[in-house]
Amino acid sequence: MLPGQGSQFASMGVSLYESDARFRRALDDFFDAFGTGAVRLRDEWLHGGAQDLGRGSIAQPLLFGVNYAAGVVWLEDLKDADVTLIGHSVGELAAAVLAGAFDLELAGALLNKRAQLLDAAPRGGMIACRATEETLREHVGVLGGSAVIAAENADNQCVVSCADEDLPDTMRYLGSQRVTCMRVASTEPFHSPLLRPAAREFEEFLSRRGHLLSSTGLPVVSAYSARKLSDQEIMPASFWTRQMAEKVEFWKALRGNFDSGPHTFVEIGPGTVLSMAARRLPSVRARLSTVVTTMPRHRPEPEHWRSVRREVAESFR
Repeated sequence: MLPGQGSQFASMGVSLYESDARFRRALDDFFDAFGTGAVRLRDEWLHGGAQDLGRGSIAQPLLFGVNYAAGVVWLEDLKDADVTLIGHSVGELAAAVLAGAFDLELAGALLNKRAQLLDAAPRGGMIACRATEETLREHVGVLGGSAVIAAENADNQCVVSCADEDLPDTMRYLGSQRVTCMRVASTEPFHSPLLRPAAREFEEFLSRRGHLLSSTGLPVVSAYSARKLSDQEIMPASFWTRQMAEKVEFWKALRGNFDSGPHTFVEIGPGTVLSMAARRLPSVRARLSTVVTTMPRHRPEPEHWRSVRREVAESFR
């Protein structure tokens, strides 16, 4: 499982970059592919704080890079296991590269262009809510304005996205309705119609490179279609570019493809957002499936990273 915007935190993966040669090599390959701006991006990651990590133009390429580097290491360790990839938002782009839908050079160009578009996109934000999608739909209908349901991550975990000027009223109203909510680290209204102009320009950019897309060597479950990717879905540029303006169906993807178990769900990227969602699955609650986090915010990374990789790899031998 490869996370997206909101899972980032200061120094995520930095200690792995300093201690794991494979992780470092893979991440350096991404920085090389990213091109112009990579030195600033790398320095911001290694030496900066958390103040700019809400900006999509910083967070998105860094999340992609850390997800990708972690994926390279994990896939080498699990070469004998039956692995399926699933990503959330920009995590799905990393999953696509790891699976072979497009190469790292194209991914670097895409993330660079995406960063430029996000810098020019309307300001806004996202709100994580502990509520069902049905409940939130009623509240959003009352609110009006720019607020939309941007993601359903679990049966009781959703995200609302809206324009900057609507954020205070949206937070106040949801709180008045006893919906527990908190701001997501984002300065853009991801997965809302406000980003459709950026998505259209992104589509034009990828369409000129559409011949570089190919079928995958590993199965990937899309959090947008909520099913395994087919060759027909991979090839149109629109499938990859419109995602920034469309709702994330992560919960539907989990329930529809991994509900029965037994499975081992490994969140290979930063944070615990996707792990928390997976723990809501019936097969996990029944202890038929297990959930593993590898890069939690408040845990020494190298020690935890090595131990969970060893434990998971040994379970498949």
